[in-house]
Amino acid sequence: MTDASGVLVATRMHDAIRVSVEPDPVNKYGVAVARVGFACKASISGTTSQHMIGIVCSEPVPAEHMIEGRRLYHESGPGCLCICPAGARHFTAFGGPMNGIFLQISPECFALAKADLVGHGGTLVERMEGYDPVLAQMGRVLEAEAAAGHPNGMLFWSTVTDQLLGHLVAHHLSVAPVLDRGPVDASALKRLDEYITENLAEPLDLDTLAAVVGCSRFQFARLFRAAVGVSPHRYVVRRRLQRACALLHAGGDSLAQVAAATGFTDQSHLSHWIRRVYGTTPMRLAVGR
Repeated sequence: MTDASGVLVATRMHDAIRVSVEPDPVNKYGVAVARVGFACKASISGTTSQHMIGIVCSEPVPAEHMIEGRRLYHESGPGCLCICPAGARHFTAFGGPMNGIFLQISPECFALAKADLVGHGGTLVERMEGYDPVLAQMGRVLEAEAAAGHPNGMLFWSTVTDQLLGHLVAHHLSVAPVLDRGPVDASALKRLDEYITENLAEPLDLDTLAAVVGCSRFQFARLFRAAVGVSPHRYVVRRRLQRACALLHAGGDSLAQVAAATGFTDQSHLSHWIRRVYGTTPMRLAVGR
């Protein structure tokens, strides 16, 4: 089975795989959720481009987990948690019937949550066992919402996913490294984030951003991605979309005014990015649908 994002592969061992909630593309909501069941023994393997979280919802069965060569054998029962960071090679085998919730999380959204809550640095910590009742409850809420066809709209979904991202940053983040070497250190990233936020309406290119932190444009893109986890372009686009969403929710400005205030070329350009990232129209976004 390959999911909608093409990153989760389940290999049937003896019986069919049941998917009761199909995952939406991750780029539609930032977080995608699926409910997957195995009638008998089965395995999951692959290399995911998204952060992946598995939450077991069924009775205990023997399980084997492996992430980047690190292996664990244990009993995997209700609420048991597995976290696989984006880009990691993973393998999981269940020794009997199992069903659970699978969450896939955009690395871009996670990077923005880190920047907003704790600054840059630190990575999502892999886990092959353990429990997090708060995270499991959020997964169940998102699964129920997706199974019902998103009746509460995007505002509800984004509120829950923001809480989920905040919880991951607070409880499942590695100790942030001390960024004290080279031009893109912690203070430079803070200064750069402030500059981007204050100048969203202006053209922002690599030369301009590199000058803020005091390095060449040829160094900047590589150093920024290494420190933050996403490219400068995607980071700026996400910041612009955050501001545009806030202005649309507040009302009072036309779409053209919002586009001008957030650095998009025109309302068509803004609409394109809203559809691409959020999977909806500016009007529906404004009313939380």
